[in-house]
Amino acid sequence: MIVCVLSFSFLCFASLVVAIVGFVRKNNKFIWGGVSGFFVFGLITFLLTVIPLIDFIGMLSADDVAETAGEVSERGGKIMGKVIKRTVSGMAVELESELVQTDSTIGQAGIVLNHCENQAGSSLSMYLEFLKDFDGVLTLYAYDMNDKKQGIAKDTIHAKAGDEGVYLFDFKEGLNSGFSGHYRLVAK
Repeated sequence: MIVCVLSFSFLCFASLVVAIVGFVRKNNKFIWGGVSGFFVFGLITFLLTVIPLIDFIGMLSADDVAETAGEVSERGGKIMGKVIKRTVSGMAVELESELVQTDSTIGQAGIVLNHCENQAGSSLSMYLEFLKDFDGVLTLYAYDMNDKKQGIAKDTIHAKAGDEGVYLFDFKEGLNSGFSGHYRLVAK
């Protein structure tokens, strides 16, 4: 069957070439022979291709088609779900990383900021990991969208290498509950 379709497709293409040559040479026999061959062989190719396809579709029941469409939709939904989940996750990580900027003193002190979150009121919690012993003060500065200082929160910390945990920085009444600026963490 495939050989027949390919053969008639080739004859259809050859007829089209003959018609084009007839137009170029202004030969009416080539023109009409090529056009008629193109339509005849094109019709045969179309029928040889479509009739088996219609038979195949007829063999499928509506339940098979619905089940296949359902499986395709489910797979597509899973893919889109993963894309959306990773996009939202990436956006959350990027927004958190922009929320608190660390000073070079944080890296020198061996402190790693893993996660931060605005708390109710005017507080910010941060999950910190200490790669080195640290005995000092962490200062968190709050800045508005125009980089104007809005508040300061400090915490004295005594940590050993390998310690980690959540630390709360409270700005007392210095920030409003809708604060949407950024922070800068400094170690002293």
